[in-house]
Amino acid sequence: MTPVVAELERLGLAEFLADFPGDGVDRLEWAAGLRRLDGGLRTVAGFLLLGEPVREELLPPALRGVLPALVKGGVAVRGAAGVQLVDVSLFRAGGVWLFAEPPSPFPVRHYFGRDSVALSRRTGYRPGGRVLDLCSGPGFQGLVAARQGAPATLVELLPGTAAVARLNAELNGVADRVEVLVGDLYAPLPAEVEPYDRVIANIPFLPTLSPRGEEAAHEGGEDGFSVGRRVLAGLPRYLAPGGAAHLTALLLQTDRGLVAGGELCAWAAEHGCGLTVTLTDRMAVDADSDLVQTTVSDRLETDPEAAPEELTAAAAGMYARHGATAARLAYLRVDHGMADFRVFDRAGG
Repeated sequence: MTPVVAELERLGLAEFLADFPGDGVDRLEWAAGLRRLDGGLRTVAGFLLLGEPVREELLPPALRGVLPALVKGGVAVRGAAGVQLVDVSLFRAGGVWLFAEPPSPFPVRHYFGRDSVALSRRTGYRPGGRVLDLCSGPGFQGLVAARQGAPATLVELLPGTAAVARLNAELNGVADRVEVLVGDLYAPLPAEVEPYDRVIANIPFLPTLSPRGEEAAHEGGEDGFSVGRRVLAGLPRYLAPGGAAHLTALLLQTDRGLVAGGELCAWAAEHGCGLTVTLTDRMAVDADSDLVQTTVSDRLETDPEAAPEELTAAAAGMYARHGATAARLAYLRVDHGMADFRVFDRAGG
């Protein structure tokens, strides 16, 4: 599939995307920019960025050649109006081309957002260093590693999303350095696998109304950190001496500090690891907040008969039980062989 990338670059799609911030995932900004385009670049950009249907004969030859793979991978369909992408757009960040979905109020299968880019900027890879990318989604973290010469094992819970990750590996010419496994976190790994130099996990961290211990594998639970706890539980086995792990998280905060602060500090001390928590975006947790309403919308997707007012009260009450005054987007770095716990607040408070 690499000839497609060369053709897109010759057309000017990489140049067009370079005008937007490196963490930009806003289709509305793309739509405004497309109004200044015409000809073949306008057709290709409308198809790949905005999901517009297009007659196949209007696409460049290399792109036409991979349409069967896109259809087989579930990211495109053929219809009366032509061929059209399904849910995904083609992004470019950190030199990686990626079929993925931007953040949405609705369930997202192939997630790629600002936190994905921010996480990738917080780590580096050495050629030959072994990388484990958990909750890989469409594969961005692992593809960044593979492009830097580090063989990467990607683990994704959803088979359809794992297929998109394989497609993205082929698109970027790194399929020989990328292995994609389907399953829950460490479960698909061989029993005798060697530890990894880097473990990356852009976890699902939206709080859910499922009580602790009753969450589905992909659910964040009542404080949003259920998946993160399970990632940390496996790190002592799968992180090599001298290695580092990087996780995203949404951590609840009270007037006195992080709700999970004591838990994280105790984990670092028990396992002889350095744990650095960097807090960034601050989110409100009251009944009218976006976070509560997103929590409610997520529950309604699985339980459409539920009363929204009752779910709103339950979500707001869930945060109140923890004494939370805010939720913070956080990036966790774990260093094997160190023993300290630090919190950096980039937004203050």
